[in-house]
This record gives sequence, C-alpha cells and structure tokens, in this order.
Amino acid sequence: MDRRITVTLMAIAMAVLLASCSVVFQAGISGKVVTDSGTGTAAVSNVNVFAYTDEGLRNSDYDKFVEGSITRPSSGAGYVATTSTNANGEFTVNKVVWETKKSEFGKTADVNKLYLIFYHEDYKPAKYDATVISDSTNADNVYVKLEASKYYTTINLTVNNVSTNQALGAPCTLKYWVGDSTEYDTITFTGTTSFQVSFPISVGSSTTIKYWLESSGTHWEMSNKSGELIDADTCVSETIAEGTHSVTLFMKNYEYTIPSFSGDMNLKLSDKIKEENIDDVPVYLFYHDGTDWKVFSETVSANNVTTSTQVTSESPIYYTHGHFANVGSTANNTIVVNSDSDNDYKDIVDWDNDYGKTVTFTLGIGFDFRVFDSNNVLQSGDIKIYKFTYTPGSGNTYYSISTSTLTESVTSL
Repeated sequence: MDRRITVTLMAIAMAVLLASCSVVFQAGISGKVVTDSGTGTAAVSNVNVFAYTDEGLRNSDYDKFVEGSITRPSSGAGYVATTSTNANGEFTVNKVVWETKKSEFGKTADVNKLYLIFYHEDYKPAKYDATVISDSTNADNVYVKLEASKYYTTINLTVNNVSTNQALGAPCTLKYWVGDSTEYDTITFTGTTSFQVSFPISVGSSTTIKYWLESSGTHWEMSNKSGELIDADTCVSETIAEGTHSVTLFMKNYEYTIPSFSGDMNLKLSDKIKEENIDDVPVYLFYHDGTDWKVFSETVSANNVTTSTQVTSESPIYYTHGHFANVGSTANNTIVVNSDSDNDYKDIVDWDNDYGKTVTFTLGIGFDFRVFDSNNVLQSGDIKIYKFTYTPGSGNTYYSISTSTLTESVTSL
C-alpha cells in the first residue's frame, strides 16, 4: 500500500475518533431569593431550588408547579441538582455535571445553560435561566424576586362562658375551615389561643372562616352570645382579611351540680304553725318539671330536719326555731342534673328550648308537716313548699322563709 494512502487513512481515523469523544464538565452556581417587603426587599428562606440542564423538561415541570399539581419534581423528571435557601435567602448548588462533544473551549472548559425552578408554598413558582462556566462556582450569578401567593391572618380567639362572659375554664377543641376548603384544622386549648391562617391572593383581599367548638367529655356546647345553641352544620362564619383578627366565641354548660341550701322558717307566734311545732320537721328539695313537683331523692335519704338554735347573746337565754341546712348536695348525696348517669333529672328544664345565657331551675324547699297513723296512713297535713328560681352560679343559697311564702304544697313524695 502506498505510504501516502496509509497516512491519510490514519488521519481520517484519528479525526473520527476525536469527533466521537465526549468531555464531562462540572460547575457550581449560587444566588439569592427575595420578595417585596413594602419598604424594599426581604430575603426568603426555605425556598426549594431545582436545577435542570434540559430546558424542555424544566418548562414542563414549571407548568405543573404553576398549576399546583406538584410541589417538587417527580423522580427522573430531569432535574440534576436541588438545594434550598438559607435564612438570608441565599442558595448554592455545589456541583452540576454535564457531558458534551462540542465544548466551547475544547477539553479545557465549556459554557452551559442551567434552567432553574424556585418553589415555596407561600409564593408563586418562578423560573430562571443561568449561564455557567465549567470549573467555576459562578457565585451570585442568580437574583430572583418571588411574588407572594397568599395572604396571612393571625386569629386571636377567646372562648367565653356565655353566662358570665368570662374566659371558659374547661378545655375545648376548635375546628376551623378557611375559604371554600372542606378540610379543617383543629386546636385544643383552654380559654384563649392564637393561630395563623392563610388564603390565596387570587381569591381577593378577604375570605371566610368557619368555627366549631367541642368539649369532649363535658356538657359544654357552642352557643351564640345570647345563649342560643348553634347547630353543628351551621357553625359560626365570618370574613377575615390580611393582618390580625380577634373573635370571641361562646359555650354554654348543660350539666350542673345543685348546691346545698340553708335558711330558717322565720315564723311569728301569730302564725298558724307555732314555733314549738317547726322543729324536727323533715326538709326536702323539690324541682318543678313544668307540670308537677318532684323530689330529689338524695334529699329524702339525707334525713334533714329543722332544728332550734340557742341564742346566748341575749338575757334571758332563748331559742330560735325552724333552722335548716345542707338541703341539696352534700358530701354523700350529690345532685347532678343532665349528666350521663341514670339518675340525672333531665326533665328539670326544657334543655332544647332554654335559650337564655344561663339555665334556670324552678326549685322548692319542702317542709313535711304530714301526720301518719301507725299504719302509715296520712291523717292530716301536707308538704308545704317554698318556691324559688335558682340560677347556677348566682351564689344565693340562704333563704329566710315565712308562712306567707309557703305558697304550694303536695301530699306525697
């Protein structure tokens, strides 16, 4: 073979070999992410940064970010590196590797494009195209300004006992819905709490929030400020805007412990019932169910009777009569109404239609003046009742009773 032909063929082979060889390059890139603060710009931390070397793949993912169908690229989507911004809004991608057969400066260096996506749940997604030089950190090469996508509102919430208009002392759980969302969040607290909610800027400068209160294991139920119960399907709804919003919600208690009552009969000698006849009289507590008087069985078993009291500050010494005490709940006989127990006196009031701020009870202190024969047959007398209205928490448990106030009576317990 002609030597010239051999040399030519070798040159061609070398050229083909060189043309088929690719070179691998790498580079880093850094930058900063900010947003408008009203008086300038502010750094945005915790922004996820995704770097791509394929523009088409980046653009495809970016469209999905904008639609809200993804919050990070799926595996194998084409991004080659990821990082996030620090407290100063700064980020660094230390190493991005690419391969090319047509490097800008042969085997020594290359220039390439990086295609970036920036994502944070509180801002609109952004994209950025950056030019990088191989074997360089390309420091501060990127400066991106994100546009907020949400408004934030701080809710300062107080839950009051509707009867006292003071902060509720029992723990309760709040459920709340923002805007049209069917998903709710919960907070368990006592009395007061603060929390932050957000809503998309795209819906406008305001949105609605719905509240529902529950108190597990108790008889506290949500009401309006007038004491009317609120239906669970209705909740409480109001409009909120960006900033701070304060709201007061109300709960009403539907389980009560009846206190013990005390007092004296305060009768005069001219009354038909003389002083000597008003001691050792059994005393019971009754309630009125709207139709009849019914006795609290706990007060029957307590065996309370009227007593006399010696007055030593007067001379000569004398006695007052007809005193009574501990008629109602005592250490061994506690009266609870509307509880979940079997003996809970649910008929003491119309719970469904009592829409006042407080539940009130019609009670009666009954004095048993009945006389029975040896066969326990009623011979004369009846149980005379002092009728009064009791409001839980009112503090009034002492009553001075005269004959004229014994307005009602029954003949049996």
